[in-house]
Amino acid sequence: MRWFRVLFVLLIVAGFGLTWYLLQPQNSLVWQTFTPTVIPLEQAELANPGRGLYQWRGQTMICPSELISNRERYDRWTWAELEPNENQYDWQEIHQLLDMAEQNGQRVWLGLGASAGPSNNGPFLPIYLQKPEFGANFEGDWYPNYNHPFVQNRLEALLAAFVAEFAGDQRILGVQMRSYGRYGEGYLPWNADKSHGMWASESTARWLVDAWHTRLSPHFLISIPLSNNPVFYYAMTKQPYWSITRDALGMPEQMGNIDQLIQSDITVDGQAIGPLVAERWKVAPMFSEMIGEYGERDYSGQFLAAQTQVISYHISYVSNGNFAQPYRASPWDFWRDPINCPEQASNWSNADIENFMLAGKLAGYRYAPTTIKLAIDNQQLQIESSWQNAGVAPIYERWPLVWQLRDATQTVVWQGESSLDLRQLLPAQAYEHRQQFEQFKLPAGEYELRLVAPAINRYVRPLQLAIEGQLDDGAYRIGILSIR
Repeated sequence: MRWFRVLFVLLIVAGFGLTWYLLQPQNSLVWQTFTPTVIPLEQAELANPGRGLYQWRGQTMICPSELISNRERYDRWTWAELEPNENQYDWQEIHQLLDMAEQNGQRVWLGLGASAGPSNNGPFLPIYLQKPEFGANFEGDWYPNYNHPFVQNRLEALLAAFVAEFAGDQRILGVQMRSYGRYGEGYLPWNADKSHGMWASESTARWLVDAWHTRLSPHFLISIPLSNNPVFYYAMTKQPYWSITRDALGMPEQMGNIDQLIQSDITVDGQAIGPLVAERWKVAPMFSEMIGEYGERDYSGQFLAAQTQVISYHISYVSNGNFAQPYRASPWDFWRDPINCPEQASNWSNADIENFMLAGKLAGYRYAPTTIKLAIDNQQLQIESSWQNAGVAPIYERWPLVWQLRDATQTVVWQGESSLDLRQLLPAQAYEHRQQFEQFKLPAGEYELRLVAPAINRYVRPLQLAIEGQLDDGAYRIGILSIR
């Protein structure tokens, strides 16, 4: 019985001890909350990489800098321009474009290898390949026969030479696969007999995609024009994911081809193409180009249509050029004075400008932290933040976010990189992020809290967030953190 009395006494003592502990005041985290002021869409454009109005082949239709992102520029070359003679490659114009982009704080998208189209401005395909065994003419245009081993060998050589010349160049953001179809847009004449060599067989379609993928995907993001053919279908199954290009922004009939593919029952190697197209914007950018000339029609609705389509199809890039008549003349004379952009008469109405400008603003991402909370406990700094993406798509590059604390002399006394991955912040979704930083030791006092998304290489600037308080170095002043 003695052991029972001892146990009974111990239980009583433990009970008193627990009661005493629970009655004592418990330490609780003291949170300090900051609420950044979000910049509304109606204010000036936030120029950021990977989104918005890009410079299309030298044109700048919307000119004032406060209205455009202009962080990328785009141009393209035919196969004949890149290889004027067999095994002789000419990269001079691409180098010039890259140098010009660097001077203007831009990166570049390149369209490579278009091999079929009207020859009034020169051949698309090198002359040495324009022989009956390597292709054939159709309605005045020469089309390569990619089913032929020699043509395949020459395209592989072109791609290998491009990679040897430009791999590792961080000024190149992406490369469009322009090898198949008229103008490199993936479509072929509907009235061409299926026995014509222009049509790629199933195995050739796979070879064409693999030729590009194995050589370029380790170095560059690849984009392919949307089209209803086996080349496009197979490209949608590759990883790293290929981007989609649509050269028809502003034209509902042509943009509707996206919906047709989404609703199709096409499969490749057991993968349904519809969902791959529908969800592609979540992992790779939707790259668009205005419709340009498409026969005699009324083009006045293209500006509002572009705005609607940017939202519907989660477009990240909108070409700041390639408009059909009578809209080829810009409201600004960029060619005469690209710095001051003097206004000039044009067929653009104020509504046209506003609609197209808004299409550019909506394109891509628009990130903002809406609430930031900090608490310190036992040498641990806890940060909770709420985020929104008011754009239509995410960013597609890993972009760091860094928290900083500065003392009264503006010296950085602590900083830590956030684990938040902006690529995961999809539009129309509230996002909560929590992170704990260990071994946080700062003396009592007041410190300025800053947030910065630093440049990821020397060709870009720090990322702009849609909040007020940006400083000259690209960082954002959030508020004063008090440590007691």
